[in-house]
Amino acid sequence: MSGLNDYLVRILDGCLLGGLFPCLYCDGIFPNLATIVPRFVNPSPDQTIQNIIFASQRQCLEHVFGDHRIRFKWFGMPHRLHFFNQGVTIRRECLLSFFVLNCYYCLDGTRGGYFQCIPPSLQEYLPLDEVLEPPPAVDLGDTYDYWM
Repeated sequence: MSGLNDYLVRILDGCLLGGLFPCLYCDGIFPNLATIVPRFVNPSPDQTIQNIIFASQRQCLEHVFGDHRIRFKWFGMPHRLHFFNQGVTIRRECLLSFFVLNCYYCLDGTRGGYFQCIPPSLQEYLPLDEVLEPPPAVDLGDTYDYWM
C-alpha cells in the first residue's frame, strides 16, 4: 500500500544475495513480498524455529532503541512529543537522530559486532556522489496530516 516494497526493489537492484533481496522482517499482518518477509502465522514446527531465529535478531534493534534513548534524551520528555501540533518537526528530529546514531555506529563500531561485521566507514556510509531516488509519496488523507 505504501509503495515501500517497489521502492526497495528499485534501489536494491543489483544487490541480490543468493538470488534474493535483503528483506525487512515484520509482523504477520504484512504480505510476503520481495523485500518484506512477515513472521509466520500458525507456523509449522520448522517455521516456528525460523520465527524464533528471526525474532532473536530483533534483540539488536532493541539495543539500538536503548542507545537512541540514552544519546537523545529529549525523546524521553513526553511534552516534546505532541504529534498533533508538532508532527512534522518531531518526524524530522526522529529521522535526524537515527541518522546521527548510524554515523556514530560507523565511527564506534559497537553494533556491527553483533552480526560479526565490520561497520562501513563514514565515507562509505555517506557517499557524497550517490544519487538516491526519492521515496514514494504516500497520501494517508486528512487523518494523518499533522499540520504540514
